[in-house]
Amino acid sequence: TRARAHVARHRQREAQLPAALDRLAASLRSGASLPVALDEVGGALDPPLGPELTSLAREAAHGRPVREVLDDWSSVHDDAGTRLAASALVLATIVGSAPARAVDGVAATVRERLDLAAERRALAAQARTSALVLSVSPVGFAGLLVLADTAAAGFLLGTPAGWLCLAAGVGLDAGGAWWMARLSRSDGP
Repeated sequence: TRARAHVARHRQREAQLPAALDRLAASLRSGASLPVALDEVGGALDPPLGPELTSLAREAAHGRPVREVLDDWSSVHDDAGTRLAASALVLATIVGSAPARAVDGVAATVRERLDLAAERRALAAQARTSALVLSVSPVGFAGLLVLADTAAAGFLLGTPAGWLCLAAGVGLDAGGAWWMARLSRSDGP
């Protein structure tokens, strides 16, 4: 619902950032100033990132210091990629170094982080599937045992010791399922 839409928008924005930074670096290499480059890239990108960059360019073009504009952008969108991009651009404008090289480095770093996050999510999904199989298997095996072996069924279902075994098995299985789910949980978007 709302939370999913927010996560989807955040992921879309994250996915747009490396390509936007590549375009920004190319524009800066061609001699454009940072506000002009931000406007060019923002106009070429779809929402959510395109309008953000256009807004940054507009604020900088209207006399607001680029450093303030980028600091505000970084604080509003508190994610690692935005912070890294804003920091590199601010540093390049303060030091006067080649901002295109800094932006290229940030784009490569953000792209690598996104790839690692996607791989982590895929591995977590595999682990959750394995945990599900390991949790359901004992229940299925117990059901087959009860159906196939009347002596085992009589013991498990008809004696206090059998009930204790069933309760212990269900408790251990539930505890193991909880622990495996906790270990394989994918944190973050």
